[in-house]
Amino acid sequence: MPSTADLKRRIGSVKNTQKITRAMKLVSAAKFNRAVQAVSAARPYKEAFQVMVSRLVADKAEKIKSPFFRKVEEEKKILLIALSTDRGLCGGLNANLMKKAQSFIETKKAENIQVDLAVWGRKAQQFFKSRHDGEYFSKELAVFNKPSYENVKTLMASVIEAFKDEVYDGVYLCLPKFESAIAQVPTVEQLLPTGSISQSEDLEPKGEEKKSEQASKDQHTADFKVEPSFEELIQDLLERGVLGQVFSSLLEGQASEHGARMSAMDSATNNADDVIKKLTLKYNRVRQAGITSELIEIISGAQAI
Repeated sequence: MPSTADLKRRIGSVKNTQKITRAMKLVSAAKFNRAVQAVSAARPYKEAFQVMVSRLVADKAEKIKSPFFRKVEEEKKILLIALSTDRGLCGGLNANLMKKAQSFIETKKAENIQVDLAVWGRKAQQFFKSRHDGEYFSKELAVFNKPSYENVKTLMASVIEAFKDEVYDGVYLCLPKFESAIAQVPTVEQLLPTGSISQSEDLEPKGEEKKSEQASKDQHTADFKVEPSFEELIQDLLERGVLGQVFSSLLEGQASEHGARMSAMDSATNNADDVIKKLTLKYNRVRQAGITSELIEIISGAQAI
């Protein structure tokens, strides 16, 4: 049985750990609120941008000569960008992301498709270090720390160039879809080719609103005059659309990380409370047993005299 000194030391150790988890929870809560605001601000822009591009290319998709609209009959080689955090202590966020990415890779390999990896985040790099036998396209750190559009342009420049050069038949992104502080859904999205953008049914208006906007579209589509050319405009917009999709994913990843860490640290703090109560109860019992034993010894000694 542990001594009272051992139990007291363990209680002190758990209390110190609890102070750390409580502080981490408060820090993550503050960062989480800012990250959620960024996600909420970015989503309407992303959806409106996709609707605008889909309407522009709706009747011209077949005529547009763009690598982003490249038709791939059969994939032979693809690139998967796997996102993760750099730090741990955020519940099962990274484990779920890597499980999703690994499942996607195995599915593609079963179809005889070569999969190259771009690992963005320390945890992704650690996970795939002993599991991936293919090529690494790139390795990046701190992608969830203060995401910016300019940083995304730098990260994606070589990816877009490789796709344009037909090194890859498709580019996919494994990310956490942010829903709430306790719900982050690991998802694999196709980034390139972007031909599916014109099929964004979920973003299109419905019912009477759709009829009204369709009539307006039919009335004004023929009046568009684009300089220097429609193809150049679409080329630029499609690239911006891909960059915007990645930027939005990084924002969602940032919110997911802070939400998951906040929840994990809240659980750890509550668990520490339970451990402290159990250790305190045990400490009191051991202390009481020690006092009782001493009293017995004193009484026995007095009787012997």
